[in-house]
Amino acid sequence: MIPLLNSPESLTAFGDSNADAVDTAMDLLANRRRRAVLQYLEERGGSATLTELAVEIATREAKSEPNAISDHGDLSARDRRAVRLSLHHTQIPKLAAAEVVDYDTATETVTLRDRGRALLSRQEAVDGAPQGFR
Repeated sequence: MIPLLNSPESLTAFGDSNADAVDTAMDLLANRRRRAVLQYLEERGGSATLTELAVEIATREAKSEPNAISDHGDLSARDRRAVRLSLHHTQIPKLAAAEVVDYDTATETVTLRDRGRALLSRQEAVDGAPQGFR
């Protein structure tokens, strides 16, 4: 059995029933950009701007390395913009609606909430599961 949760009480953090909680958590973690947002926020102390997130995620997706001339590697402005639009209009609002992050539209700052950390622990449990269980 995959140890997805630290405690049974955490099941209700994302829904009214156990099934709702699991479905919501799986839906949120199904998108690689949402996973990347949560991971980056955790790595950076819980907060980042939309621009920082867009650059980081676009860089990961392009698998480019920053270089001495530019912190953005070979990443085009078009790629960064596409990721930024996706984050702003789809991914971050979905995370915010589930109360996983807070999003301040005035400053374009995304902040990880406790529910986001709980969601990350579920992802880590799945990542650490034996191959046959994934």
